[in-house]
Amino acid sequence: MEGLADVLVREAQTKGHVGYLLRNSTFSMLILAGNKNIPLLISNGAIKKASRVKNFDIIMTGSEETVLSVIAGKKKLREAMLQKDIALDTTFRKKLLLESLFCLGKFSYANP
Repeated sequence: MEGLADVLVREAQTKGHVGYLLRNSTFSMLILAGNKNIPLLISNGAIKKASRVKNFDIIMTGSEETVLSVIAGKKKLREAMLQKDIALDTTFRKKLLLESLFCLGKFSYANP
């Protein structure tokens, strides 16, 4: 789980459709998975590790297993939220963007 930020950055760079999906978006995101904090910055199609962000546009909270399942596209974000496995603090528009990102991106944490 420690390298999840690196995996998201790497896979976003190799999957052109992910960058295209995020091409006009700029926001910060904090993933709280279990006891891990993963700060990310999405800026014009690129995903980077965030270092100096204090107020995040999106805060996603859940267990490590559920977060990995959602990010890998194995479980839909909407289902995880309905089952109260994931809490997401953001706008409706950003929820839809994240759901598309995770569903279409199918980030693979297994192949670093």
